[in-house]
Order: sequence, then C-alpha cells, then structure tokens
Amino acid sequence: MRTIVCSLVLVLACVLLGCGPSRAKVNGKIVKGSEPYTLSDKGVFVLSFIPESGGGGKAYNATTKPDGTFTIVGPEGKGIPAGKYKVNLQAMDPYGGPDSKDKLGGKYVGEKSSLVVDVGRTDLTIDVGK
Repeated sequence: MRTIVCSLVLVLACVLLGCGPSRAKVNGKIVKGSEPYTLSDKGVFVLSFIPESGGGGKAYNATTKPDGTFTIVGPEGKGIPAGKYKVNLQAMDPYGGPDSKDKLGGKYVGEKSSLVVDVGRTDLTIDVGK
C-alpha cells in the first residue's frame, strides 16, 4: 500500500511540474517595410517585451545586434511565456546624425508604442515602417 501511495505522489508531482506555462526562446529581426533595419557597428537596439495580460509589469529584455536581429531567452535561459507582448524599441546610433539619441524618435517607447507581438513557436518580425 505504501509503495502505491508513494508512486501516486511521484506521478502527481511530475504532472504538476510539467503543467506550467509554455515558454519559448524568441529569435527575430527588426525591419522597415520588407528591408532589414540596421544600425552602424557602434549602434545598439534597446528592445524589451512587456506581457499584455498581467505579468506584474515585468519586462523581458532582448539581446540585439546592429544588423537588426535579436534573441530573447528569458531570465533563466528557458524562454519567456507564450502570449501577447507590447514591444518597447529604441535604435541608438552615435553615427545617426541629428537623430542619434533614438533614430525612431521615441515612437516605440512606453505608452506611445503601438507594437504588439504574439510570442509562440515562430520567429518574430518587428516592422518599424508601419
């Protein structure tokens, strides 16, 4: 009897541990229209994803490259929960001329950002040309 109870507890624990929210490692690219949106070799994209449904305002930051590609693996390297996210994006480039602070003019920061993506199992494309 004791063996059966222990087995049931072990099976229940395994089921509960595997029932958490699905997570995805996100890869993607930033484009303007259909063309890659790139910065100089000294440029930096500042990119974060904020869950639209709750999440306590927690933002997930992405690792970006000047060629507009990015990766977001989450705080423990296991990805971020699937769902809809508001995107905050800045394009900082010291060689960007008069717009060197943010080549996107602050259009995609905070409440002004209209960028929303659905994180799932596919790569993302963030279009700043809309």
